Amino acid sequence: MEPMATLIVTGILSSVFVFGLKTGIGCGFSKTGRNVVFALCLLYFCIALAAGYFMDAVDVTSFMSSPSASAIHITLALFLLGGGIITMKKWHSGCDVSNKTFLIMVLPCPVCMAALLVSCVALSTVVELNGIIIGALVGVVFVISILVTTFILKNLNKIMKKVKINFTGTPDTLGAIMVFIGLFYLIAAIMIPAYISAGAARSNMPIVFGTAELTVLIGVCLLILFGTVLTAAADKSRERI
Repeated sequence: MEPMATLIVTGILSSVFVFGLKTGIGCGFSKTGRNVVFALCLLYFCIALAAGYFMDAVDVTSFMSSPSASAIHITLALFLLGGGIITMKKWHSGCDVSNKTFLIMVLPCPVCMAALLVSCVALSTVVELNGIIIGALVGVVFVISILVTTFILKNLNKIMKKVKINFTGTPDTLGAIMVFIGLFYLIAAIMIPAYISAGAARSNMPIVFGTAELTVLIGVCLLILFGTVLTAAADKSRERI
């Protein structure tokens, strides 16, 4: 594989990993057991296989630039914002509802399914593989993202103790992160259609994973990391009060 093709594949799979973080964060900051996590991993892997199989039958670009895609983003964002606020409010009232609201984070949503489909389509333009194999590759990366994120967050308290930082992940933390991701989805609902429209205007140019795309990907990772750190700091400050 040529260096440019390797860079494109790495970028696409990295974006798949980022989309898996939402499910991993939901599992990590809730009381989800191993069986539920593995069931979710199997579900997403099957969805990725289906995305690879049916990717040629769906016009992804037209859908992502349509009003329906923006409506789905906004609807999911409102669910995340509402679920996050309810989770935090109930927790401060002495009630833990994270075993219900975490489902908003972990269950397959149209945005995640569209991301898997887009990733399969993008990979098919770079590598000459069967659709099922491409779907399996995307699914494996998504599952790894869920498992790694869940493991780290489930053991975050132990990790923080080793570096002498007092942190305990609570439903309040989950609620705050849900609000943060909900706000990110609202921004995405505005930016994605405009980005796709701009890409359509230069459709005669070769599609590459260039500096702009890599910058956006790094920005998303930094935003998620910043949100997690900010939430942890807020939890720590509340413990001191």
